[in-house]
Amino acid sequence: MTSEEILEWYEKACAFHTKRAPGLAIGIAMVDMCRARLGPVKEKLNAISESPACLCDVIQLMTGCTMGNRYVKSYGEIGRFALTLYDRADGRGVRAYIDLDKISASKTPELHKFFLRQRSEAVKAGGEERLKSGDLVVKEFLAVRDQIIALQDVFIEKFGKSEMLPAALCKSCHESFLCHNKAEECASCSGKLKYYRPVNG
Repeated sequence: MTSEEILEWYEKACAFHTKRAPGLAIGIAMVDMCRARLGPVKEKLNAISESPACLCDVIQLMTGCTMGNRYVKSYGEIGRFALTLYDRADGRGVRAYIDLDKISASKTPELHKFFLRQRSEAVKAGGEERLKSGDLVVKEFLAVRDQIIALQDVFIEKFGKSEMLPAALCKSCHESFLCHNKAEECASCSGKLKYYRPVNG
């Protein structure tokens, strides 16, 4: 993929992501390189993102692997700027990550600061300074992308079609939920995953 093609995809990704983020451009190049190395798949292309940020959106936009069709998984708790594309039929995959040892603090200073989260306070505050920094990160990245993206052939530990969980009726809230291990309550009522509280009651 040429730099011009990456920038075209970047504009689409920014619209999908609803803001300009340099990680999108970097992720586009990573997805492209993984696909090229992986080659044709026997069944369905699946994906894993190790970051909770930009990579999930790039994967969904470029591959058709989405959270909704369950072809992409996010392991955001790992927190690395890395992704893997793999064949669901046999678990054969390619992982792309950023080789920080190849990023020069003197030749590509903004890119270096981006990956270490050391950009200025003005940039972190947002607004015009953040946009300028983002544009510079993308520019610096395009100049060195082939040197800093590392590819790793991998085999996925658990591959194949995702299990279709049965539905059950929660004994507390009486809502239908996807049942893990014959649970009688949904994760919210059991306290395993409580993300809201009712306004009234």
